[in-house]
Amino acid sequence: MYGVVLLATREWKDGLLSKTLRSLGQIPDSNPKWLILDGDLDANWIESMNSVMDDNKLLTLASNERIPLKAHMKMLFEIRDLRFATPATVSRAGILYISDTAGTQWRSYVSSWINKMKYDDERKKQLRELFDKYIAKTLFHCKKSFKHVVPQADICMVAGICKLMENILASNDVKGPEFIFAFACIWCIGGGY
Repeated sequence: MYGVVLLATREWKDGLLSKTLRSLGQIPDSNPKWLILDGDLDANWIESMNSVMDDNKLLTLASNERIPLKAHMKMLFEIRDLRFATPATVSRAGILYISDTAGTQWRSYVSSWINKMKYDDERKKQLRELFDKYIAKTLFHCKKSFKHVVPQADICMVAGICKLMENILASNDVKGPEFIFAFACIWCIGGGY
């Protein structure tokens, strides 16, 4: 990730993060640049990020090179848990915990999606009733009874339903959205099993 010193030749070989951070820092503009790192934390590589996350904002490599994280550059870590993070790492990072087990995420997403739709109040009410009546039970049943080929978070499946319905409803003048809702549920929830 950072790079490595080849023992035979004592030559430095750049890693993915050091190469990316250096190349983004050399771009002359000051447009926002985001580095998004996702996956599980590893105690070794996250400890090396502490100097990037503190006031110095420098990535110090084993080659003694220091690569600055400029003011218009930001880093975002999308991780599952903080099991291997030290208190030093946690104190330097702005931690935002979002639980997806209670259904709050997808319910908020659906509510926002319905509110932004340009439908009359009756159509919005129909959509709310469909989501309230079927989605929680369907997600629970699928988790209990089936196994995903590729695991997905509930919010991803529900967002897929919303996007698919939005596109179909925009292209068709449908009196009731029930059929389209069922179609979207089958493909967006059932498609990964």
